Amino acid sequence: MPKRLPRARTLKGEPKLAHYDSGGGTAGEAPIVLLHGATLRSEDWENVFPRLATRYRVVAYDARGHGKSGRATEYGLRALIEDLGRILDVAAAPAIVIGHSVGGAAAYALQSNAPERFKALILEDPLLAQYGSWRLDYYRALSAILEKQGDPAALKAAVARLHLPAPGPKGERTVGEVRGFYSPERMAMYFADVDRRFADGFQKDKEGAKLLAGATLKVPTLLLTADPKQTALAEGEDEKLAASGDVTVVRFPGVSHRIHGTRPEPFLEALEPFLRKHRA
Repeated sequence: MPKRLPRARTLKGEPKLAHYDSGGGTAGEAPIVLLHGATLRSEDWENVFPRLATRYRVVAYDARGHGKSGRATEYGLRALIEDLGRILDVAAAPAIVIGHSVGGAAAYALQSNAPERFKALILEDPLLAQYGSWRLDYYRALSAILEKQGDPAALKAAVARLHLPAPGPKGERTVGEVRGFYSPERMAMYFADVDRRFADGFQKDKEGAKLLAGATLKVPTLLLTADPKQTALAEGEDEKLAASGDVTVVRFPGVSHRIHGTRPEPFLEALEPFLRKHRA
């Protein structure tokens, strides 16, 4: 099995984008592109990247203002959409895009405008109808935490106090109560490499909700949903999406918003039939 992530490469441009390309794959089969959620980075996929890379070409990348990617003057959903388009140029073929949270929102919006660039779409608990409300509440909280970046101890303490959108599987209410893959130490490491302007940009992003409201599903889609008490989806949104096109829904009761990190094995099991069907 390959190591967790290959060596980072840099896609030049404004901003530069750090990406991780497994290479390999089978000629004629679609590459897989991984797009993480807010405040995360490509390492967030290390539970699943190596296993996918044993059978497919996989490309993960750090969103602008995250990880090893460049900082930018513009932040918001449209900027994430533009960056995904640049990475699809690297993939050099219609891809199966896996987008988590706001990464799922960017992928959803782009496939609506450019379905020819997608072989299929996998949405992991995407932030769609609730984008407007999360834009104000969640990103305001992130802004306050990112102000602590100059003091590692204060940053870790602030991250630990961050309230989860809903109680976790074991009743956790703050990041500080979480153990395992999303420990406070890991989350503080992620936050340390996020541009402070990212959260501010999303707070001001009134255009994003309009982009999502005007989008529709135009490619085969696998929708993975977290527990109803922990999902980023609005109530009934999964049923609406399921009725809107060629959509398969897999639900993860008792599992939090970050399905791939906390339950990698069931996550991969849910992906495999869909990938086999749409890879060629």
